[in-house]
Amino acid sequence: MKSLALFGLLFVAACVTTKLTPAAERVRVTSNAAALKDCKLVGNVDASDRMNGGMMGQMAAEENTSRRLRNKAADMGANTVLLVSSTTGMSGSRSRAEVYSCPLP
Repeated sequence: MKSLALFGLLFVAACVTTKLTPAAERVRVTSNAAALKDCKLVGNVDASDRMNGGMMGQMAAEENTSRRLRNKAADMGANTVLLVSSTTGMSGSRSRAEVYSCPLP
């Protein structure tokens, strides 16, 4: 059973093709709008990934989409992504978000 779980993790990792930029590694993703009260709206972004392959493909598509959002946010000078909508299905994943510049803790 452990080998099956390990295979699943390796399969998903192999399907995640979007690399985070160094700046995007510091971008956080949240769905809690209340946490952004001291932040400045920078703009809006969207991202998608078309990945098939059942549950494992959906997980990889979600991760690729999240990484694309974070990369775009970093390119815009933002450090926080507020996830506005996200859908994942058999044909892939799509997300829309607002990006913010927030004070660092």
